[in-house]
Amino acid sequence: MNDFHRKNDLLVFADEEKESPILKQEIKVDTSYWRILIVDDDEDVHAATKFALKGMSILGRELKFYHAYSAKEAQDILANENGIAVVFLDVVMESSNAGLDMVSIIRDELKIKNTRIILRTGEPNQAPGIAVVRDYDINDYKLKSEITQQSLYTCLTSALRSYQQICEIEEGRKGLDSVIQSTSNLMARRSGISFYKSIIAQVASLLAVEPVGFICGKELENQAEATIISALGRYVSEEEKTLASLSFEHEKKLIEKSFSKKSNVVEDNIVVLYIGSPIRGEMCCLISSTARVPDIDKYLLELFSSNISICTDNITYVEKLKTQAYHDSLVDLPNRTALENVIDQHLAAEKGKDYALALVDIDNFAEINASLGQEYGDKILQVTADRLKNRFYSPCTVARISSDVFAVFGPPSYITNERIKQPFSDPFEIGGELQLLSVTVGVVPANEMQSSGSEVIKDASIVLKQAKKSHRGEVVIYHHSMIDQACSRLDMLKNLRTAFELDELFLVYQPKLCLKTLEVRGFEALLRWRNREGNFVSPADFIPLAEQSGLIIRMGEWVLRKALSELNELQNMGLSNVKMAVNLSVAQLQQQDIVETLKRVMSEFSLDTNYVELEITESIAMGDIVAIIEKLKMMKAMGFCLAIDDFGTGFSSLNYLQDMPLDCLKIDKSFVQTTESKRGREIVQMIVNLARALNLNVIAEGVETEEQAQLLRNLDCDEMQGFLYARPMPAVELHKWLQAHRPNH
Repeated sequence: MNDFHRKNDLLVFADEEKESPILKQEIKVDTSYWRILIVDDDEDVHAATKFALKGMSILGRELKFYHAYSAKEAQDILANENGIAVVFLDVVMESSNAGLDMVSIIRDELKIKNTRIILRTGEPNQAPGIAVVRDYDINDYKLKSEITQQSLYTCLTSALRSYQQICEIEEGRKGLDSVIQSTSNLMARRSGISFYKSIIAQVASLLAVEPVGFICGKELENQAEATIISALGRYVSEEEKTLASLSFEHEKKLIEKSFSKKSNVVEDNIVVLYIGSPIRGEMCCLISSTARVPDIDKYLLELFSSNISICTDNITYVEKLKTQAYHDSLVDLPNRTALENVIDQHLAAEKGKDYALALVDIDNFAEINASLGQEYGDKILQVTADRLKNRFYSPCTVARISSDVFAVFGPPSYITNERIKQPFSDPFEIGGELQLLSVTVGVVPANEMQSSGSEVIKDASIVLKQAKKSHRGEVVIYHHSMIDQACSRLDMLKNLRTAFELDELFLVYQPKLCLKTLEVRGFEALLRWRNREGNFVSPADFIPLAEQSGLIIRMGEWVLRKALSELNELQNMGLSNVKMAVNLSVAQLQQQDIVETLKRVMSEFSLDTNYVELEITESIAMGDIVAIIEKLKMMKAMGFCLAIDDFGTGFSSLNYLQDMPLDCLKIDKSFVQTTESKRGREIVQMIVNLARALNLNVIAEGVETEEQAQLLRNLDCDEMQGFLYARPMPAVELHKWLQAHRPNH
């Protein structure tokens, strides 16, 4: 940028990173007269022009003449003198094209666009071409022989009027650019105090004065009381004072006037911008100057006021969003994101200092919330938060990271079993009632912490999940092996999904035999998985994963369809009276459409439901047992046989047993294989007697020795399955086994 344009920049904005910027102002041009440059190598032309226009005033201003006798002198004057309004330029000087070349220098090199150019020449044939007039924005062209006082006055007035209009348009554009730039600078602010000081600086910058002033505001909740929010310069001592106690009486009156009229107030040395908003209340920005405040278009001021108001509203929104992003309003605690930041800061700055993270889960909160209502549940969360805050203060951080899970982050001396459980030792009073709560806690000590807050919380969540499974109501300390196990389960689930999608799972079938005759009564379909390495994965490992993930729903339907297909094959082989048993998980029974699924799959085969046995585990008692019993009754009505699998290992109560439409009890192999002891025999006998009392068939699982088989016969057990006579076999091997076992069919 050349020197001329550096001088003519309207404003140079303050560096918004400084609280009290020193504003640069453009070099002022005396606007009491017009500057006229005469460029001609003939001194008589200079004298004649000056004489013809002597003492004249055009558009309210007198004329001041500058003289150049060569193109070089003209270039020097234009490069160093601001505000040349009109140039009278001779076409022919040092050379025949010196004047026309000068036009190119003015417009292209010096980048002077506003100055008007009037070409003059002594000969008609030296007139510029049309392209020159058009491309270089020449205002007029005159022959020197035509120069008279009247013609000079007329063409100069026209040129000055044009120059004045161009300058006004340019000033307006610069003013608008200044407003836009100032608004952009304000939008870059994110924090309250810095933002308000920046408003003062940007308004001062727009007015081209020093940043001396203050922001005064009224909150929506208290419109009667105005407060000094932020101040710069001589008003700094007034910060946080009320407007009523402001030490500067004149400024106080101007602020009150702006609030009253809800508009800007402008004086010679003071400008007050009104910045009202229905979102955050009213505000005024006062700028004071020891010198006269330059004139500025009132519409630009109003535009800037409007933009500042929008910026301030946006900052208000950002602050609210920030609060919502890091704060839990229900319990008045930091949330998960805020806790992650706290842990991150600790890990980055205090690695040598021991800290621990405890996640505190309220036991059975979901049931309490469902039975007593959300309002009651919210009260529990609030009183829990209060007790934790009162117990764990600085240097600890208490946060709520999910529905009923709270976190305590602090030194290990605070994160102890006794300290964490102490807030829950006394009952909570909620709505006039006493409620005793228990909690399960997962703790991650400092020496086990990962590199980020999110990782630490994730590790603690894994510990908490493990604790809720097998140590409910206790405090469990994290160990890295828990993560290894969790990762192993995650990998297994991923591989299981892949194996199922690629049809790599398969069924094996274990025969069920009559204990007395060894006749084949039926088969149990069992799911097997051999991984890519050729190793078998135990159903005890992958079936629970399938149930937890929900994959068991699709897998269960696939197993049923495969088992029915094999049953159809066996019946075609002549085994018309055998049954096929298929396991149903709790997750399947909890599906609303399980009965419809059974109907749909059965409709694909020409099979009687009497030959299909559905085995359910005792863990159904942990779910909605009433709803499950209703579904079992519907299945029984469809003709399915129903059996309780692994009886005696998990049923929490026998109350529901008599309500279930069962056909069979299956004695778990853990009891069968202890029948050599008196206690083991008594348990098996008890189960057989119970089955007889309920008129149910009895099947013993896991029979591996002849002694076990004989004892079961003596106890009057009906059927058995086990390695003694047949292992679970794929369909091809099963068919061969059946051929060998044909005499006992």
